[in-house]
Amino acid sequence: MKEMPVRERTAYILGVIDGLAYARFRKDTIAKGQKDETGMNCIYRWSQTDSLGTLLKIEKTFERYPDQHPLVLIGALVKKECGE
Repeated sequence: MKEMPVRERTAYILGVIDGLAYARFRKDTIAKGQKDETGMNCIYRWSQTDSLGTLLKIEKTFERYPDQHPLVLIGALVKKECGE
């Protein structure tokens, strides 16, 4: 991640967030048996309400745990904020 230019890193992070949000939508919908956007909307609110603050928090998490895969770290932040 350190070697990736800022624009590419930001696009990567946003792509991971989108993927996690959609996966959450699918999981919640299957579990409920009908369309459920609650978890997906939580993830989007978390990432978009203070988008710069969220990106900085993610970047700090990357720095704090350099031996962990970025997807795992973003997933853990999402889980902390929006549950499973």
